[in-house]
Amino acid sequence: MTTSSPDEARRPWREAAFVKAVYGGEPFLVKPALAAGIITRQDVRARFRRIHPKVYARKTVELTAGQKVRAAWLWAGPGSVLCGGAAAMLHGESYFGPELVDAEVQLWLPHWRNAPPGVTVRGWPTRPDSVQTQGMASTTPARTAVDLARHLRSDVRAVAALDSMCRSGGADPDAIAAAAFGMAGQSGVRRVMGLLPEVDPLAESPKETEMRLIMNATNLPRFESQVEVRDELGALVSRLDLGNRRWKVGLQYDGGDHLQRDRRDADSTMMMRLAALGWEVRRVTQGMLYAPRTLVHFAHGVFEKQGWVFEKQGWRARGGDGAWIDRAS
Repeated sequence: MTTSSPDEARRPWREAAFVKAVYGGEPFLVKPALAAGIITRQDVRARFRRIHPKVYARKTVELTAGQKVRAAWLWAGPGSVLCGGAAAMLHGESYFGPELVDAEVQLWLPHWRNAPPGVTVRGWPTRPDSVQTQGMASTTPARTAVDLARHLRSDVRAVAALDSMCRSGGADPDAIAAAAFGMAGQSGVRRVMGLLPEVDPLAESPKETEMRLIMNATNLPRFESQVEVRDELGALVSRLDLGNRRWKVGLQYDGGDHLQRDRRDADSTMMMRLAALGWEVRRVTQGMLYAPRTLVHFAHGVFEKQGWVFEKQGWRARGGDGAWIDRAS
């Protein structure tokens, strides 16, 4: 009686997956498909298109961001390491990863090769720290965060990328700092180190990050991210994007989803409930972020309405008994 090896036992499943990938629209290596008899050369000419050298996909399929990443990895081979936006997307980051992959897929190769359009090869002298994600090697979440931030020209976008990697990409500020120290001397790394104090893993979108950075650059009382406001029974009324508990001042960023009728109605009800609890909350749109001075002026007015008074050497406010309260958060 003969027994099959583990590899032989898994082979039918691998072949089935390969067939499913080819005919399901996934990118694939054309030579193995031809050798296995899954497709013919006539099929290749009539039904498939070349994505990269040796990598094909069905003509009728528009590749998703994830499929673009896999196509680049198939071209590069198993010795490659995905990095930048491609690695961020594999780790679950949903803002910068897909955006950057749409322009290019970045990866590291042990030996230099001319990259096809849509792929950028990073020429780092040593292999970056990596993990296996969906069967492909990618830089670790912390290394990915550093790479994203150092290659983004805007400091605001760089901080937003760090926030996003901490929020949903599996990184955290301590791990990012450790990765940055390990990369000391490489281009842009020192700048990333200088931005780390501004990172807030609670930020839920790049626009929230931008709004927080605008407020943090002022002399106004400090805001916290994702501040929960509850009523007298303990029921959650709202989770404010930015809030100051002492002065009961909040800022909410309104993205495109807030324009829907049901969402607008819910937002209006929430604002009335917040006002009944003594909170002054202002809704911020994308256009207001383009005019930060105007936004700060409005926020300044809201704090003053709540009893805060600005002075050149700090700020003071009168309490309910008329006594001055010294500066605090």
